[in-house]
Amino acid sequence: MSQLALPAHQENHGLKGVDDDIEYEELGLLPADIPPVPSFRGIPLKYISLVTLAVQNSLLTLIMHYSRVSIPPSQSYSAPTAVLLNELLKGSISLAIAFARINRVTPYTSDTPQLPLTASRFWHPTKVLLRVRRLGREVFSPDCWKLSIPAILYVIQNNLQYVAATNLEAATFQVSYQMKILSTAAFSVILLRKQLSASQWLALLFLAIGVGVVQIQTGVSDTSRASSLLFHGTSMNALKGFLAVFAACFTSGLAGVYFEMVLKNSQSDLWIRNVQLSAFSLLPALVPIILSRPSESGLLSFLFENFGAWAWATVGIQVFGGLVTAMVIKYSDNILKGFATSLSIVISFMASVALFDFQMTFTFILGSVIVLIATWLYNQPGRNPSTSRLVYVGKN
Repeated sequence: MSQLALPAHQENHGLKGVDDDIEYEELGLLPADIPPVPSFRGIPLKYISLVTLAVQNSLLTLIMHYSRVSIPPSQSYSAPTAVLLNELLKGSISLAIAFARINRVTPYTSDTPQLPLTASRFWHPTKVLLRVRRLGREVFSPDCWKLSIPAILYVIQNNLQYVAATNLEAATFQVSYQMKILSTAAFSVILLRKQLSASQWLALLFLAIGVGVVQIQTGVSDTSRASSLLFHGTSMNALKGFLAVFAACFTSGLAGVYFEMVLKNSQSDLWIRNVQLSAFSLLPALVPIILSRPSESGLLSFLFENFGAWAWATVGIQVFGGLVTAMVIKYSDNILKGFATSLSIVISFMASVALFDFQMTFTFILGSVIVLIATWLYNQPGRNPSTSRLVYVGKN
């Protein structure tokens, strides 16, 4: 399962095109040894996962924004509750998947009797007990504490996303949130000693400029309607929204790079790590709920106060996105992820115009185009052919 920990941009770049036969010959592989491309009904899974991720990102931004601004603040649901439910559901699903995979990703030891895994024996009491014990050892491994740091950061990031979505237009939020590329790159250089190419540094500069242009447009728009109220008395504060986006991008970059460090130095299954991540997220997710709960209100009644269909839809799409991300890590690469990001920005922009009467301006379009170009430029593959060969050999 260690291949899931590999950076996605390292997958198979050197084994495509007209040099395929030469590459496989150098590696000592025959064409018959080439693994089949995972697909569903003839469509490669990497394209399915990326299109799904792009649509999910757009839907999450739009629904989260609508669920926060479509009602008065006094009737709004609790964002910390949504974050807590997200972690509970994502952790439960990851635990179920890890339980189903445990025999395939965990080696047997001398003190563990082996039983053939067949459909008839899957739910055999002895087999289930062995799998539960093995899963428990994996989840509560000696190094599981390492996930506590990114877990806290992700909880902070998720809460900040709700603040940003409440105070920014959906399209503006989607474009501004691409600053997480900048923070991720910075922490990758600092913590992982990653070497960035000149084109990547240029892309990061363009990204900062593009987001800045979008925020200039947002500030002008916010000033012109500072006294106007939106959607049943809800007002938006662009400065507060941008500061929330900035902080969310900072925590997202740090948490993502730290999580990658943990994965690279571990042989644990990615789903096991997701379970650990969700488990360590529960306590920090509960803290803002407990602190904001009125003394005369019960915990359960406060948790689900005003928690309607749109709130559940936001949580469900967020959980679904976490599962799709695992597919992207396994089947995709950075170039396609860049296209998925671009597609999600375009979808959010078009939907905001149609649904929220978002006003198109030259500065917003200019900033968005700069961000799209920067995203594409940053995700261009490196030109070192030896890298792809070494990575391909390591995966087999």
